[in-house]
Amino acid sequence: MAALRERLSWETAEGAVADGPRRYLLMRPDVLMGALVRLDEAARRSWLGAVAESARVQGGESLAAYAATVGHDSARLLEATASAAADLGWGRWVFTHAQQAPDEVLQLEVHGSPFAAGWLAAGGGTSAQPVCAPVCGMLAALASLLWPGRPVQVREQRCGVAGQPPAATCAFEARPQGPLQPPGQRRP
Repeated sequence: MAALRERLSWETAEGAVADGPRRYLLMRPDVLMGALVRLDEAARRSWLGAVAESARVQGGESLAAYAATVGHDSARLLEATASAAADLGWGRWVFTHAQQAPDEVLQLEVHGSPFAAGWLAAGGGTSAQPVCAPVCGMLAALASLLWPGRPVQVREQRCGVAGQPPAATCAFEARPQGPLQPPGQRRP
C-alpha cells in the first residue's frame, strides 16, 4: 500500500486535497483548538464528545479503505494507520497490541499530538480534561475493525496538556467490551 502522502492529489483548480473520494483539509492546529479554548467547560465537553464521534464515523471510512487495501491484516492495518497519521500531521503513532486475560488491548502512544500542541499554542495552558478527542474517535474506529461485532471502549489515559507538568506524549487504550453482537445489533 502506497503511503498516504503519495496517494494525495492536490487539486488546486478546485482547492481540494484528496485520497480518492476522501477529501482532506490542511489547517493549523491552534486555529482548531483555539475554538475549543474559547468554549466554557460544558460546551467544551460537548464539542470533544461530538468530534470524537465524528472522527469515529467519518475517519472510520478512511480506515475501512485502508483495511481493504491491506487485506484486513491487523498488523498491516496498524502500520498503515500509523503511517497515515504521520502523513496528515497527527503526530507519530506507536501501537502496542497485546493479549491480556481475558481480552485484547490496543494501546497507542501519540508523540507530538497536534491537538495538545494546538491547545497550548492557542493559550489553553493546563486543561482540566484530555483534549485529543479526534484521536480517541479514530482509535475507536480502528478497534472496531480489529474486533468486528464487539463494542469497544476507548479512553485517553494521559493527555499532554491535562496534567502538571505537560507530557511529551499522549496515551490511549482501546478494549473490546462484552460478547460479539449479532449483526442486526452492531453499531455502524
